[in-house]
Amino acid sequence: MAAIGTCPEKITREQSRMEVCGPLYHSSSTVVAAIDGLALMLTGRRDYFHLAGHGVHEDVRNTATRRNAMVVAGNLFSNIPQRLAEEEFTVLAEFSGARIERIVTTGQASPPGFWYDQEQTEWVVLLSGSAGLLFEGEDAPRILRPGDYVEIPARRRHRVEWTDATQPTVWLAVHVNAQLGASSTTLIEES
Repeated sequence: MAAIGTCPEKITREQSRMEVCGPLYHSSSTVVAAIDGLALMLTGRRDYFHLAGHGVHEDVRNTATRRNAMVVAGNLFSNIPQRLAEEEFTVLAEFSGARIERIVTTGQASPPGFWYDQEQTEWVVLLSGSAGLLFEGEDAPRILRPGDYVEIPARRRHRVEWTDATQPTVWLAVHVNAQLGASSTTLIEES
């Protein structure tokens, strides 16, 4: 465990030299999350590597590192494609138990007969465009316009009935208790 425990710190140090939106940065975040998951399985403790020397809180030891931590910044509306063959998912940030994504659609919808059935809670806000979001058991889709948000509980089946085809629809999605580095969304086909 001691040898594994040095990995997250080394990876985090290397991340400070990487392009924030680059694939290596996000892959390395996935590795850190996997290491934390392994520690949880082996020790039963979520904070195993966040405690230096297994008892002295990391904040006391790494104050200088925290002061020099990389600040991540960007703009949600930069590089918005005007036309897409498929919806675009961009991971903006990953934390222990959460993932934040920007989703861009240009008229896409869920395939006929398919439902999303996610293992985690998702909170989405529509930033631009419009969409129709249908939950299983509801008669009509909910119409979403800029500023509208919805919390989708884990395992609540839903589908995107339509998105605006005349302009990009931009969503901000926060997946809570997300399995980092792996898609935890299941598409279910109706018989």
